Amino acid sequence: MLYSLLRPALFSLDPEDAHRLTLASLDVARSLGLLKWLPRATGKPVRVMGIDFPNAVGLAAGLDKDGAHINALADLGFGFIEIGTVTPRPQPGNPTPRLFRLPAAEAIINRMGFNNLGVDNLVKNVQASGYTGVLGINIGKNKDTPNEQAVDDYLACLDKVYPHARYVTVNISSPNTQNLRELQKDEALDALLSAIKLRQSELAQQHGKYVPIALKIAPDLDEAQIAAIAALLMMHRIDAVIATN
Repeated sequence: MLYSLLRPALFSLDPEDAHRLTLASLDVARSLGLLKWLPRATGKPVRVMGIDFPNAVGLAAGLDKDGAHINALADLGFGFIEIGTVTPRPQPGNPTPRLFRLPAAEAIINRMGFNNLGVDNLVKNVQASGYTGVLGINIGKNKDTPNEQAVDDYLACLDKVYPHARYVTVNISSPNTQNLRELQKDEALDALLSAIKLRQSELAQQHGKYVPIALKIAPDLDEAQIAAIAALLMMHRIDAVIATN
């Protein structure tokens, strides 16, 4: 009912402007106590990666890239909220227009390109939110970081988000960052996972808690590629795979 009333107004706007307006409106609605009247996600609790999720309906990364709207989204009852993708340094993402509606398919084409205000800003937002639910943080590399140095970007993000996340997602699957998916190939992925797993162990000792790591993979891998990635995930004892971007 509410969506059918708002849809004409939202569709009169540029998709990216509509996205920003929706999130800002959620924040206002929360401040006025209105979100309690909206339907909430429900379901049975589920335990994954050693984490107890209150229900299996979660919010994937991409909606709230900078973690600026965590509390408003939490009021909708999600079993988890994943923010990001975040990179070490702020970056504007791809040129606009980069978000396109497909009304007949009830879908959107997203070519955003990891636009975000950087990991330091995201951490500040998480701290300010005081959110105590299941929070995933999705990390990536900057567009201008060559793949040969990508590990450094992922480790830089992991160091900063680890204390604040219930799990961390390593995103190597976005088609909107040039050559990012090359990191899914055997040698590159082996090196990345090795470095991530070593740093995870170090951070667990430093912070006194174990934060699971998930790898987010592309949707268009063939069976041989999936098998090769699965073998590396098992070899490096990665906690989970998110299938797919």
